[in-house]
Amino acid sequence: MKNKNELLDKLLNSMAEEYYTFNGQIIKVNNLKEVDFKKIALKVDQEDQRYYVENNYLIDEDNVYFNKESVNLLKYKIQFLGKLKAGEHKVSYHKNYKYQSLSIDLDKGLDLLKKYQKNNHNQASFLHYKSDLLKELPEERRELLLKLAAEAAELGYNLYLVGGQVRDLLIDLPLNKDLDILLDGDLEDFFAHLEAKFGYDYDYNNKFSTGFLHNEYGYSIDIASCREEKYHFPGSLPLVEKADLFSDLFRRDFTINTLVIDLHPDRKGILYDFFGGLTDLKNGILRVLHNYSFRDDPLRILRGIRFQTLKDFKLSAETVELSRRSLKNYDYHKLALERIFTELAYLFDARKDISQFSSILLNQIPVLNLIRDNYQFNSSIDADFLKGEKLLALSREKGLEVNHFLVRLMILFYNNKESVIKSWPLSIPEKKTFIHKNWEELNASVFDLKDPALRFRELESYQAEELIMFTVQNYKQEYVEEVFNHLQLRNEVEIPVSGHDLLEMGVEQGPEIREYLLEVRDQILRRQLSTRAEALEYLKEII
Repeated sequence: MKNKNELLDKLLNSMAEEYYTFNGQIIKVNNLKEVDFKKIALKVDQEDQRYYVENNYLIDEDNVYFNKESVNLLKYKIQFLGKLKAGEHKVSYHKNYKYQSLSIDLDKGLDLLKKYQKNNHNQASFLHYKSDLLKELPEERRELLLKLAAEAAELGYNLYLVGGQVRDLLIDLPLNKDLDILLDGDLEDFFAHLEAKFGYDYDYNNKFSTGFLHNEYGYSIDIASCREEKYHFPGSLPLVEKADLFSDLFRRDFTINTLVIDLHPDRKGILYDFFGGLTDLKNGILRVLHNYSFRDDPLRILRGIRFQTLKDFKLSAETVELSRRSLKNYDYHKLALERIFTELAYLFDARKDISQFSSILLNQIPVLNLIRDNYQFNSSIDADFLKGEKLLALSREKGLEVNHFLVRLMILFYNNKESVIKSWPLSIPEKKTFIHKNWEELNASVFDLKDPALRFRELESYQAEELIMFTVQNYKQEYVEEVFNHLQLRNEVEIPVSGHDLLEMGVEQGPEIREYLLEVRDQILRRQLSTRAEALEYLKEII
């Protein structure tokens, strides 16, 4: 059986290549694990060493080697390129044309690495891992991706698989059917080509240079042109400009989501790691891409919190601090509530324990300020949220249908004004439940009723979410047991007769029919009846 991180470990243990174009020639850089780098350094004779920085990089007559695990990787990569440009380093060049498409102009590469350095990416490089990752994808999915890539290549374009599909493949998580694809080319032209050749339908957004490709396999295929984004104000929708792969990846949220698999027929399967994403993935770290990331899109803060809460990643200390500063320093009033609630719903809809959202994250990151200015999180709310999580876990254990999103929202924003709740993008029933707070009218004496039928009638007018809110605020084991016994009974109790039976017995159509059926249910709850025959006999007695 494959180890959970077998693919990831295989890549991290292998050499990564890197190519720069300089003066019309190609320079190849070999990036090795530290232990392999040290072995090479010991093997190279002193007279063959043209340049050597202990434990960082080595130049000999034929090759350039870097220790890709060095904490100073970026620093020395910039030094190397600078010396190369200044003529202080002599290296061997490669003339093999196949490297041309993988290389980056040295001046551009140097500028980008300096830009990454300013944003604390000390592991940044333009690493290429020759891999067979595409073989790990389900066959149907792989063949579809390669088919699309071949069509893009026919037009002179490049196609890449990026984001969650690559990330989850590497750590052996179940793959969903969401495919995020990058196109280095004209997206509208590419869509038109696919429509003309295969009859594919598509949706194209010219403003954002993004689109959705409809397909016969049921995949959710989002394709975007490589692009840069500019924001007029914090949290605004971006203005999009055409860009290259390097710039596109730098605008993303976290390093683990910048890993890319090349799909081009000549390079298929190569994995690109420009920001140390593989190492962060191995360590389960969420590291933000640049210092203005959260200013541009504060929803990335919520996304990071969701990843930590649901996918067992951990926000880096720098990322936590940047999120705190961004929430304190920038004005997000123009950020649309619909966008905030959409992102929040991904977390609050989760059918799993998210206790750390309050117990850890809200104590560090005041992200709910995006919804309400100066939101005050305190120990009382924290305690209620943890109670709510225990009750929601119990509801899942018992197979009950409960609106997790609404329960969590009501606990966190319990005392919000009605006018505020009405302005939120909730459904009408959700708003009514939140605003009316019917559970506050529920008297705990109902649980003292000895008659199970009367107790059931008292509780059945309350929604499951309302009963859970009552239990959060009146947290006693006996109430928990009574509420969940009642909710289970709602799912289990069946009335073995129907209105049709009563009509045949001569009861006229009207409210009496419902009352007779409830009388039968009462007797079932009192364990006086159990079968249809007994229920029919009972009705004959009381009609």
